[in-house]
Amino acid sequence: MEPAQKKVEKFEGSRFPFTMTIQQDRFSLVDPHWHEHLEFIKILQGPVRFQIDSQSFDAETDEIYFINSCQVHSVTCLPGVSGRIRGMVFDRALLLSPGNLEITHLLTLFYRSNKILNKYGKSHPFWQELNAEIEKAYQEFTQANVGYEYNVLSSVYRIMISLLRLHQQDLNKHTPRHYVNQYMRLKPAIDYMEEHFADKVYMDRICEIINMNTDYFSSVFKKVFGLPPVQYLTKVRIDHAKRLLLDQQRSITEIAELSGFCNINYFDKVFKEQSGFTPMEFRKRYINQD
Repeated sequence: MEPAQKKVEKFEGSRFPFTMTIQQDRFSLVDPHWHEHLEFIKILQGPVRFQIDSQSFDAETDEIYFINSCQVHSVTCLPGVSGRIRGMVFDRALLLSPGNLEITHLLTLFYRSNKILNKYGKSHPFWQELNAEIEKAYQEFTQANVGYEYNVLSSVYRIMISLLRLHQQDLNKHTPRHYVNQYMRLKPAIDYMEEHFADKVYMDRICEIINMNTDYFSSVFKKVFGLPPVQYLTKVRIDHAKRLLLDQQRSITEIAELSGFCNINYFDKVFKEQSGFTPMEFRKRYINQD
């Protein structure tokens, strides 16, 4: 077997880091690799040979497999079988929820846990909901109608919240203590960014608060939350701006200032990178105009 490589997805760096594909008509449906993203694979036509980390097994039609962050995995066809699979891959940052530290904390434990089930067969209580949401996401993603990202994200959230509830007890019981400690040590930094996002925020000041040097802080923060601290702060600001944009009494310039952007042109640029729309386009699209 080929050595596993870290895979760089085409969506990395895009405003909507999500993709769904169908793999068929070749022996190696998924070459051995790993990535920091989360992935679901549904067997559309099997059996196929599936490998996740050190485990190798035959996967049957309709079974769904979850691949956690950094798990090595591959899928190959069995002799005489034309295997076919559907994959759904998305960046962990899609799930980041500024203002909801409980969910962020559980997701942090989730990424680090080795207790999460990989296999969900039709007899599993979660299979029906998981399958339905994957099908909905696929239809939305392939049709790409206006606002499809929001429906896709809705399906992703429903899936992941159900998984968190399913494994919550194991997460709290079996997660290595140092991961919990890292999260708790970073919590004052999160609190500071969410309290002061409308002001100038200096990473040096945050590092003083949590007593870390800047390089170490950035490294640990990305491992725990899946993105650098500056990107986290930007997401907090953009999420706040989206809420303010629903108030038609506020001007775009005022909203930019209240969200921590001192330059309106920079606000427009970052907002479009994050959401796909300019602030004005977002307002027109999501407010019923008289």
